[in-house]
Amino acid sequence: MLRQFCLVSVIVAAFAALTVAQELTYQNPRAPIEKRVQDLVQRMTLEEKIDMLGGVGFDTKPIGRLGIPTFKMTDGPVGVRGKKSTAFPASIAMAATWDLDMVHRIGIALGEETIGNDRNTLLGPCVNIQRVPHGGRNFESFGEDPFLAARLATDYIKGVQSTGVIATVKHFAVNNQETARDRINVNVSQRALREIYLPAFEAAVKEAGVWAVMDAYNKVNGSFCTANKQLNIDILKKEWAFKGVVMSDWGATHNTLEAANGGLDLEMPFGEHFNKFLLALVKDGKVPEATIDDKVSRLLSTMMAVGFFDNPRKADTSLVDSPVHRVLNRAAARDAIVLLKNDGGVLPFDRNKLRSIAVIGPNAATARVGAGGSSIVAYTYAVSPLDGIRAAMGSDRVVQYALGCPMEGDVTPIDATLLHPSAERLGEYGLMGEYFSNTSLSGTPAATRLDPTVSFDWKEGSPHPQIGIDSFSVRWTGVLVPRESGNYLFQVASDDGNRLYLDDKFLIKDWNDHALTTSSAIMSLEKGRVYKIRLEYYDTWGGAAVKLGLILRNSAGHEEAVRVASASDAAVVCVGLSSLQESEGFDRKSLELPEEQIELIKAVTRANPRTVVVLSSGAPVLMSAWLSRVPALIEQWYPGQEGGNALADILFGGVSPSGKLPCTFPKTWEDCPAYGSFPGTPEETEYTDDILVGYRHFDAKKIEPLFPFGFGLSYTSFGYSNLRLEQRPDEPLSVTFTVRNTGGRAGAEIAQVYVAGPSTGLPRPPKELKGFQKVYLAAGEERPVTVKLDRRAFALFDPVKNDWVVEPGEYQIQVGSSSRLIRFWQSITIR
Repeated sequence: MLRQFCLVSVIVAAFAALTVAQELTYQNPRAPIEKRVQDLVQRMTLEEKIDMLGGVGFDTKPIGRLGIPTFKMTDGPVGVRGKKSTAFPASIAMAATWDLDMVHRIGIALGEETIGNDRNTLLGPCVNIQRVPHGGRNFESFGEDPFLAARLATDYIKGVQSTGVIATVKHFAVNNQETARDRINVNVSQRALREIYLPAFEAAVKEAGVWAVMDAYNKVNGSFCTANKQLNIDILKKEWAFKGVVMSDWGATHNTLEAANGGLDLEMPFGEHFNKFLLALVKDGKVPEATIDDKVSRLLSTMMAVGFFDNPRKADTSLVDSPVHRVLNRAAARDAIVLLKNDGGVLPFDRNKLRSIAVIGPNAATARVGAGGSSIVAYTYAVSPLDGIRAAMGSDRVVQYALGCPMEGDVTPIDATLLHPSAERLGEYGLMGEYFSNTSLSGTPAATRLDPTVSFDWKEGSPHPQIGIDSFSVRWTGVLVPRESGNYLFQVASDDGNRLYLDDKFLIKDWNDHALTTSSAIMSLEKGRVYKIRLEYYDTWGGAAVKLGLILRNSAGHEEAVRVASASDAAVVCVGLSSLQESEGFDRKSLELPEEQIELIKAVTRANPRTVVVLSSGAPVLMSAWLSRVPALIEQWYPGQEGGNALADILFGGVSPSGKLPCTFPKTWEDCPAYGSFPGTPEETEYTDDILVGYRHFDAKKIEPLFPFGFGLSYTSFGYSNLRLEQRPDEPLSVTFTVRNTGGRAGAEIAQVYVAGPSTGLPRPPKELKGFQKVYLAAGEERPVTVKLDRRAFALFDPVKNDWVVEPGEYQIQVGSSSRLIRFWQSITIR
């Protein structure tokens, strides 16, 4: 009997073990992911499935019952946002390197820093095409050319995802302006969509295997991107066979039914639509449960493929801002610098012959690490141009500094001694702050305190222990007593809204959600008079900052800058833009430099003929008012935290500049392809430029640019020779040529290959970039270069056939050092 009992027990135990094994298929790391996901999805309730489809800030929701982990997301394309991290050069600067290996290594570093900050999903890269120079987020993307953007995006993504971190390619699609971005309808032809605006996304999916795609805010041809079936389902998921997750940009979901059936998988940052209304739509049969299962399966399969279930990465803070990343940062910033002008060989400076140098301008002593919006990084340190030049010059040389003029929008905090809590308390300094746990300044303040001045950048933090990190407001009240009479510039910079009153009258009103922006007003004030002042501010979510500034406009102008320039052997004028002119949330109002900067350049160049202008920007600026006066000009972009050292490396000849422009610099706005169609109405814009974006337009219309796409000077020179074309059946065309360093020092050349197609069928641009290679050469060294051109290099998209076609005819293969400097070419015939 005992023997029978034991036998039965063994059978029962074995059956139980088998049952457990079958139930836990999704936990078996050796099982195929498809089987694991299928097993897990069938164990989930409908409510659990829908719960996964809405975020909680920067995370997705875990399902504890089944051990389902979360996506832990972080901005952004050039550095991990939130905690202290390395601030890498802006994406436009990465593009200016034209160096795929460099961008791949930056991708790896970004992945490592994501892990170091205990995150697993990076919200980058941004690959939207620079259609208009005004675009507020141009600095976040890789320029105007779809081929260049596709190559860079592929290596960036491969680098990030090699670390086990998910990359997110954004913003899908045709998100090329910030003006009315949350509602504007972009009318674009199918050919322009395929040839200009989608290739970088296509490469990210097909070649890099990106695991996440972020849908944009705008509409495309009548449908919001988060509900656009053509983009999300027909192209992305069916044609390109994308297996990952389609998420919304933050707050970009407008309709539950249309988004659910239009291909959106994950609503961020919260499930305002999916979590609240999707369950009822499924039960009513308007959204099939199979559609929900597909969305959940994409989330789960991505988690499993990357290792969230079986091999979650542990935070390693040693990966954040490591010495290796700092070295990489400096090298990338250095290689991104584009030398645009160097008349008379002003550069490089010879330190042995240079006893003194003047460093001047609003970007000289301030490190303009990056531009504004969600890409802002809380870096651990930053090197300004002045810092870098001082270090390079050494203690035995004279470096003099002058501001020259303030950066437009920079806020100089009010001197606390001018502010008092009230007219009855003139002996105390500061304003009385009332802090509310709501955005409407309503009810009783949660906290009250005397703030000496209003100059706060709380970033993702809280303004007060009694206040949360989001959804708060503050009212500051008191009096202002000027020490001098004159015209005063009042400035308020904030993220989000602000209202400034003087003597109970509106002075500034900017009461809406936006990234950090500055508003200003000029008032005449009397010495010693007591003025009532009130500043109101609110923050919704994300970054929080508010600064109140005051500047007496009776200042002396550029005299100090002229004095130090006149007394120095050479002058470096650091001008350009900042996060207050280029940012997510708005587009640039003008392509010109601020007038004060233009006058500063003129004044300094008159004072010192050996003047170098260093420009920081994320897109072109116009230069007709001052370029002819300047012997040397450098475009530094937004260089990241090592920018000052990188600039000094170039100025003093430690390295020869090798960057080239990833976008065309026009002479006038009227010359640009989008002139007349940007920004459109608040509801709609027509892409009348169609496929003629960037240099394609300048070539087709025979317009001379200020500086062409692909342009960049060096301290050495390069020669090209021996062009050969070799074509074998069913293989890419091999384009081989020799590049020789014909100068007296080492340097790098970016050789570019363009294809000009026949004009017998559909209209084409005069030429299009289809290959490039960066070549490092010692003085006198030469090296063969081979670029492969596959079928797609010769194809155009036929909207009638809805497919890529290669038209028969003669194609010209052009090799050059820029889009306007073609060294030689050969023709081939395709039948």
